[in-house]
Amino acid sequence: MSLIFGITMCVCLVPALFILFFLMYPKNWKNAKLILGVSARKEYTEKDTAEKIDVFYRKRRGQAVKILIVSIALSIILLLLQGFILQTTLWMMLFFGSIIGISIPFAIGNKEMKTLKRMIGLASEKINYTDINTAGTIRTIKFSQILIPNVLGFITLIVALFIDLKIIPIDTDMAGNFLGTGICAVFFVMGILVSVLAYGMDGLKNEVISSDSAVNANYNRAKKKNLSNFITAFLWLGTVIFILIFVLYILMISEMVILIGSTLYIVILMSGIFLYTRRAKIIETRYKKEMTITEDEDDNWIGGFFYYNPGNKRLMVQKRVGVGATINIAHPVGKLISAVIVVWAIGMVCMLVYLGMVEATPIKLKIEDNKLICHQLSDEYTIDLNDIKNAEWGEDVNNVRFIKTAGFGIASLYKGSFTVNGETGCTVFLNPEKGSYIKIVTSERTYYISSATAEETANIFKILDEKLNK
Repeated sequence: MSLIFGITMCVCLVPALFILFFLMYPKNWKNAKLILGVSARKEYTEKDTAEKIDVFYRKRRGQAVKILIVSIALSIILLLLQGFILQTTLWMMLFFGSIIGISIPFAIGNKEMKTLKRMIGLASEKINYTDINTAGTIRTIKFSQILIPNVLGFITLIVALFIDLKIIPIDTDMAGNFLGTGICAVFFVMGILVSVLAYGMDGLKNEVISSDSAVNANYNRAKKKNLSNFITAFLWLGTVIFILIFVLYILMISEMVILIGSTLYIVILMSGIFLYTRRAKIIETRYKKEMTITEDEDDNWIGGFFYYNPGNKRLMVQKRVGVGATINIAHPVGKLISAVIVVWAIGMVCMLVYLGMVEATPIKLKIEDNKLICHQLSDEYTIDLNDIKNAEWGEDVNNVRFIKTAGFGIASLYKGSFTVNGETGCTVFLNPEKGSYIKIVTSERTYYISSATAEETANIFKILDEKLNK
């Protein structure tokens, strides 16, 4: 399981870094529309200026190459790690650290380009160009393109919910634990969010690159058609994959299906992003000679990544780095979104710290004051010995089928609510790697528990057996 998760993360991270690298640092900057996030101008190709740009551009690109190599090496090392939560934490750190790391030379180069721009006497022109003949927004995304896959996703979500509610009678241990519903809900919500974002991006202001209206119209239409094709393929991919994952999960009742399906999804998605960016590059190259007008907003871009312009009333603008659109941080809604992202990032860090503490802390069973206590970071579950109807010793936990409903389901810890051998609503608190366990039946629920070691579990069972047989 850990190896498959590591492969999934590696398949996600490495292609993403390569795509990001080539978007930020094209080999020939002279043919690019943007140079380290600064609008390209003909003055930059003049001999003395071009030589200066060459020096720091090669330096920053070289630094990014080193960071890329280190990130790939670390991702290979992480494949060898054991421990799901530790692995997840380190992968998340590597993922965000690599993206930030590869962006630092770009931000430094962006500052150097702006300094050079001032040195040669170029000032940012506070001019917004509008082509009257193409003032209306060019749209290429049809409502049906995003409606049909989302409707199919909603139908699948309803079917999953009805199976869990047992309105649709299917003979499967999955019914009732709502894990299938959760999987479908995640993919469905993601499809809706992508659809809303795509529709907003399709409505972005047309870019003016030429005094010829036909050139402007064709350029914007080509760019948005490329985006439309990518978004449509993305939505259909997500819908088809998550329907297959749900069906196979129901039939096979294995979380391995989720990981394999997710890996396949990421591989295809990364291939799609590559084709999209390649097509976008072809479009830029095709219209390079036609770009006689440049909208200079360099000073409104912080590091070339973050857009801050109080004078622009639009919430979304086209990214200068990467795919799609970004928010105007100066916009009131943009400020709110930025605050939410910061809070989310802090929450993610806190959650990963907590999960790391959970995985590193051994579980323990103890009997105090006529109560059986399941303890980890705190007293998780307390069972009154007088409420116990039956206690059974289990020799091998591998002979028991556990399906997580809520809680932890990693290699070294099962904790929370599980469906066990078809019985829903069981409380589980055990280390599946230790083999032995105790099954306890009370008037309210069934427990499957163990301590950190098989010896400790056996000692607790011995005490329980003696008390129950008095």
